[in-house]
Parts: sequence; C-alpha cells; structure tokens
Amino acid sequence: MKSYYSCPDTAFVKYVPQPLQHLAIADFAKKSGGSIAFYTSEDFETLGTQGVIRSKIEERSSDIDGIIFFTLKQFGYTGSMNFEFMRQILGYGYEIGFVRENILISNEIVLDQLFPMLYATQVITERDESNEFWPSIWQALDKYTDKSKLHIA
Repeated sequence: MKSYYSCPDTAFVKYVPQPLQHLAIADFAKKSGGSIAFYTSEDFETLGTQGVIRSKIEERSSDIDGIIFFTLKQFGYTGSMNFEFMRQILGYGYEIGFVRENILISNEIVLDQLFPMLYATQVITERDESNEFWPSIWQALDKYTDKSKLHIA
C-alpha cells in the first residue's frame, strides 16, 4: 500500500474547510491504492513559496510515495504555474495528486503528457479568477512575500 503526504489548500478554506479537504484527500489516496501518512499545509506566509511542503520533501522520506494536494491552484499562487517544482517533486520519485482536478501524476512523462491541460487550466484560472476574485489571499501574499524572489510572468 502506498503512503502519501496530504497537503490541503490553506487559501481555499473559505470555500472548502480543511476537514472536508482532509476527507477528500484521504479518499483520493485510497482510490490511488494508498493512505495518508502525514498531514501538512502551508501558512499564508508560505503560499507563494510552498516552503512547508518543500521542507517535507527535502527530508526525502523513503516511506512516502507521493504528495496529494487539494488543488492544482496550490502551484500557481505566485502568478504562474510552478511546473519546475512539480518536476523537482517527481525527480525525487514522489507522485503528485490533485483532488479537485482528479489527477495523479506518477512521473515526468505523465507530467509532459498532461502539460497542455495543466497549462490551459492556468490560463483559464487567470482569465476567470482575477486577483480581485481572491482579495484576502492576494493581500496576504503581498504582505508576506518578497516579490523580487518570485518568478511572475
């Protein structure tokens, strides 16, 4: 049986509270042949950098098979989708799951195959959900983020 980290979306709790995100992530893990071994989530201060999950990944636990995020949006809080970080996670041998989108990416080949759909998701999200759509999240990011370190397209 596979073991996964659960990473709910802190910025999305207004719409889906964390207890429901945890249930959805656990269900996704079960359907993917595994279970949740550890829960972690970003603070508003680390939404853009994904610092909390980065620190867990750097531990390189051999007991973990992957990370299940609540939504793909968690890779786009800097203004553009962070495909480089996805590749880094996959390069360590971890799978990446996204509950809201019902996607499990097992390796870089699958990421490359899904890239057009993932990129289209980013473009549509930017079109339909402007910064005004998420004011409290963007204000928090502005407060806690050194924009000179972000790679915003």
